[in-house]
Amino acid sequence: MTDTTDATSTSTTDSGGSADRPPNLLFVCVDCLRGDAIDTGWGKTPFIDSLVADGRSYANLHASATTTTPCVASLMTGQYGEHNGVRSLREARLSPDVTTLAERLHDAGYDTAAMVTGPLVAETDLDRGFDEYRYRENDVSVFDDWAWTAADRLTSLDAPFFCYLHLWELHEPISVPERYDDPEFGRWPYERALSALDAQLERLVDRVPDDTIIALHGDHGESITWRGHPFHALAKRVRDKVRYEFGVDTRSAERALDKLAETVSPVTIADRFIEDGHGETVFDFTANVPLVLSGPDIEAGRETTVCRQVDVFPTLLDVLGIEAETTDIDGESLADPDLVDRDAYVRACGAALRGHENWVRALRTADAKYVEYPDRDWEPELYDLADDPAERSPIDDPERARSLAKRFPTFDAVDGERLDIDERLHALGYR
Repeated sequence: MTDTTDATSTSTTDSGGSADRPPNLLFVCVDCLRGDAIDTGWGKTPFIDSLVADGRSYANLHASATTTTPCVASLMTGQYGEHNGVRSLREARLSPDVTTLAERLHDAGYDTAAMVTGPLVAETDLDRGFDEYRYRENDVSVFDDWAWTAADRLTSLDAPFFCYLHLWELHEPISVPERYDDPEFGRWPYERALSALDAQLERLVDRVPDDTIIALHGDHGESITWRGHPFHALAKRVRDKVRYEFGVDTRSAERALDKLAETVSPVTIADRFIEDGHGETVFDFTANVPLVLSGPDIEAGRETTVCRQVDVFPTLLDVLGIEAETTDIDGESLADPDLVDRDAYVRACGAALRGHENWVRALRTADAKYVEYPDRDWEPELYDLADDPAERSPIDDPERARSLAKRFPTFDAVDGERLDIDERLHALGYR
């Protein structure tokens, strides 16, 4: 049965663990968590640092999209949006013939629970397979009393359990706890909120049994550097009007603005002056997300091969010792000791793009990114990541671009179903 309320669970606890049962799984998905924030150690995050040191981290993993609902659908199904039916924030109902991670684990005897927020409403059918699916408003945070509610729920689950915890603390608008609102904890509000979140995550993880695998993941990244700049908001409003509503190719002007902004105030991370948030681009600052696995029998190490969000589903089944049926998924397990780079397919389909004509897609390889605009008569972009890891200047190499274009995955795509959730999306700040 699915429970979409915020009532208290009444199940019992087996906190000691047992050698004859599979491990528990606590999957913490932090909305907007960038890969470089974890891989290069932003803020003061001793707990997250310990997860990385003791576990296995995937530093070059790329989201299936750069907005929440399609990303979560991909990690929960091992499928791209064209296969599972979740194409965007609005075309967001999961196809009825898709099997979810929660369903697989429920069938394997797991107590399955989810604590979610943002656009992950039950109407998406992403609650499928969860014994409890608890939605909370986005202003309810682990920075307030809800942290105790989350902790109590974790300790109430029967082993073995699977708990999916989706956190909103790094999503705009960010509210940094007063204690952490200091340069000591980071350069930007985003980084300071990450420092504050680290302490809360440690308290939550302390509540779960030792035989629990912790998965820390970001659904997508976020552009953060230029928030608050006096000219940023105006420039973005003008760009959005010209590009998204009138269909004018503004890319050259945007790149020129980036160069001008960096001349005045150099930035130390890969961001764009004109961008704010996520969903509108396929650059690595919104597509590269962390995956850290820590717990029983997880071998410590850091992987830098290119991998994908659709690989999370079969990987988790692997580490839990559950056989994966791979015929209906797009991903492959990352538990293979001989990993090789995989082509990562990424889409930008955010609500701010105002229609399919503004969607973008990219192919990310170990040394290049190819970007195209399927419903615009615009030239594609090609970035050489060896020479230009920040994706600042596209190169002119038609032969290489054509070769990469042929490597996009092909789909017998299912139709996306538009949900009547605009009121909820507007309340979250989407337009």
